[in-house]
Amino acid sequence: MPSIRPEPARAGNFGSMRRDEPGRNMRMRDQDQTPRSVPLAFDLSLGSCRRRIELGAAGALALGLTLVVACVVLPGAAAFFAFRDDMLADLGDRQAQMRYAYEDRLAALRLRLDQATSRQFADQDDVESKLRALVLRQATLETRAAVVARLVEGVAGEDKTAASAGRARVAAPAPPASPSAPAASGKPEPGGMELRLHPDDAHAAPPKKQVDAAVPAAPAAGAPLEERIDRLAASMDRIEREQTMRVARLVEPVRAAARKLRGAFDAAGLPPERFVRKSAAAAFVGGPYVPAERRMSDLLFERELFAVQDAAATLDGLRKALPSVPLRKPLAGELELTSSFGYRTDPFFGRPALHTGVDLRDDYGAPVRATAAGVVAFAGPSGGYGQMVEIDHGAGLVTRYAHLSSILASVGQPLEAGAVVGRIGSTGRSTGPHLHYEVRIDGEPVDPTRFLRAGAVLAEVR
Repeated sequence: MPSIRPEPARAGNFGSMRRDEPGRNMRMRDQDQTPRSVPLAFDLSLGSCRRRIELGAAGALALGLTLVVACVVLPGAAAFFAFRDDMLADLGDRQAQMRYAYEDRLAALRLRLDQATSRQFADQDDVESKLRALVLRQATLETRAAVVARLVEGVAGEDKTAASAGRARVAAPAPPASPSAPAASGKPEPGGMELRLHPDDAHAAPPKKQVDAAVPAAPAAGAPLEERIDRLAASMDRIEREQTMRVARLVEPVRAAARKLRGAFDAAGLPPERFVRKSAAAAFVGGPYVPAERRMSDLLFERELFAVQDAAATLDGLRKALPSVPLRKPLAGELELTSSFGYRTDPFFGRPALHTGVDLRDDYGAPVRATAAGVVAFAGPSGGYGQMVEIDHGAGLVTRYAHLSSILASVGQPLEAGAVVGRIGSTGRSTGPHLHYEVRIDGEPVDPTRFLRAGAVLAEVR
């Protein structure tokens, strides 16, 4: 412990010092006689005042530790204050980098989330678009099936009707007795020209079966949605191919039937274009060209469909014109030709003359029948024709039935092919009972045997 050396006694303290002097002297003598161990001592002086500070072992140790700590801390503090701005700047940069990295990571995660959401929406939109496409294809297939069914049924039905009517015209069965009575009705029977889709198919499939065939088989309910959509698409592709093949198989039979009818017209010397004309809807068309974006299967189907429709339109026009073409025989049974068309010697004057028709012999009073459908344009006596009936068949085609003993038709009366118009006689310039049968085109007489031969050809092909 530090001890302070006493100062010399002053006048005011003389008495007290004297009283304590024996004890004090004794202590000082003891101190002088005992050696002292002082690890560290300091002498402090301030003017005339001097003071000595002595530290023991503990104090010296504390002071040393204090100095060591000061030597360590003070340079560090000095370095801290010296480099504080740089450290703060580095710390701020590091924090900014950490914040930027965190924000970048958040942005990347947000981008991945947006991409995943977009993919999900895209997948959903893709599935919905596929479903919409399947619905549209389903409706298209059903429409196609109905179109094909109507086309097949119409072509086949008209072909059967035309075949039955053709046999009636050529074979000349007994018609009703009354000229105004319609022909006997009944279900038409096949006549050898009915349309067949396959060599072993006798009839076309009904429309309901066609529509049902356009409905694809539903896949298993437990299958994934994508797989079910793919299966439905594959099923629809198969149905589209079958429909296209079915329509393609219609083309050749329809064209073959049209060729047969065209052959009959050619044999009669009549151009089919005279009767088969374009409708107003087909003749007067127009508009800007806008190319359509279609699937290849749609284009194939439409190409085949257009080919069938074109052939069917030609066939339909020929069939519709056929009842108005005089291909039927005017008399029943085997025809007996007594005078042909062209120049001959006149039976009354003995000079060359033009015979504008053919003479067909038959018994007196035998029925004379219209060779085609038409409207009675004249009925009555007409000079050398005697009692005559003239029928207008349209398209400039007219037939005349002369030398009749009686007339069973009136002017303006519509007649069906095979209707009785009169009876065999010998009126007018006639040498005996017979029928003068005449065919005129645009007012000019033509050889009726051409039409009779065409009727025979049509009967053979049927």
